[in-house]
Amino acid sequence: MAGHRKSLLELDSEYRLKEELDKRYCHENGMIYQKKLQSVYQASESWYSEITEHLECQRSDLSADVFNTRKANKETLCEWLSNADDLVDQYETVVKHLLSIVDKSKSELIVAQQKVVNLQEELLEKKNEELQSLKSNVTSTVQSTVKREIRSFSEALKSVPEKSALCEEKLKTVVRSAISEDDRSRNLIIHGLKEENDEQLSEKASCLFEKLGGIKPRVEVCRIGKSAENTIRPVKAVFSNSSTAKVILTRAKNLKQSDQYRTVYISPDRSPEERVTHKQLVLQLKKKRDSERESHHFIRDGKICSVRKTDDNERK
Repeated sequence: MAGHRKSLLELDSEYRLKEELDKRYCHENGMIYQKKLQSVYQASESWYSEITEHLECQRSDLSADVFNTRKANKETLCEWLSNADDLVDQYETVVKHLLSIVDKSKSELIVAQQKVVNLQEELLEKKNEELQSLKSNVTSTVQSTVKREIRSFSEALKSVPEKSALCEEKLKTVVRSAISEDDRSRNLIIHGLKEENDEQLSEKASCLFEKLGGIKPRVEVCRIGKSAENTIRPVKAVFSNSSTAKVILTRAKNLKQSDQYRTVYISPDRSPEERVTHKQLVLQLKKKRDSERESHHFIRDGKICSVRKTDDNERK
């Protein structure tokens, strides 16, 4: 998409700032005209006081008869009338300004409502993009698993003698393996998470995942293996989709920088065959680290990779 596209956070921040400025503007203008209105009110009160004192009556007694019968000459009446006209003008000015503020507030309310609609549309669009991305990831994972198992199935077929029938049990094993691998792609194994009696395991797992960038996934957790003294059992975490599991596994290396979770590490849910292979890789990795200290060694995609350390790293 051409040009810079604002994120939802930027749009929301911009909207809140505009809303705050509008509120401040209305408040300041309201205070100004409140003072003006108060000033006009005080002037009208003075006007009434002058008239009632001159006519020696109460304000509630003022009427046309009182003005005719009490001491009020033509000159005084004209002065009072002129002052009354000034007061009416002042009231009219203040009311007009207040009406303009009301009109402006109505217009700004319409603009604010439109911005809310725009934000909702942006949110729906973002959600749709996330769903499409999730759909694409799930499709890719399923296709990759199916292709891999089809290759395994083809290899199994090739290994069977030409004239013999395919063993039914072998076929069932291949199918079970494909289903099991798809299920395991949504799982992770958490090692070293402190075990306690009557523990709230779900809360512990949620706190751990929040440390990895504020992630709050839908997940089911349980300890695996038999409980034993002075032994911390691993925790199996089952997520709603494999994409979430991949994100958490990618960020798991950051736990080393946390004082609380420094001894905790997260691994994929490997099959028995994969565990044997991984264990052999770990042993080979240890040997390489001992024998080739000039390089940095690590496991990636089922292989041992080596990168020569830089001079800076050696100094560190």
